[in-house]
Amino acid sequence: MNERDIAKRITQHLNYGANQLDRSVLERLQSARKQALAAHASPQQVFGIAMAGHGDVHSGHHGHHGHLRFWISLAVLLLGLLIAFNWQEINGADPDDVDANLLAGELPVHAFLDSDFNSWLDQSLRH
Repeated sequence: MNERDIAKRITQHLNYGANQLDRSVLERLQSARKQALAAHASPQQVFGIAMAGHGDVHSGHHGHHGHLRFWISLAVLLLGLLIAFNWQEINGADPDDVDANLLAGELPVHAFLDSDFNSWLDQSLRH
């Protein structure tokens, strides 16, 4: 059985079911269908970010708003990357730098003392 046969059988079942419905239900369904088609026929402009290849193909032109959205999206992306790199640079300690400072002896004395380690060791030995 191919797709065409399956679609034909589904259509037959749906038509049979539709014929069994009450007339008032059919009228309400027809009214709802007309409203949906009317709403679909007149799309409304909404604000959003356009993705590549998802523009309005039927308009025949790429308006000023399309270019503006592209540049705003690109600026937001670059700003986000810049913030992420700076955040990582400021807050993230490079393990190689810590190791080099430790071996070079450039760390203060309190860096070698870890009081939390001793308490953790005591607790882990108790369990």
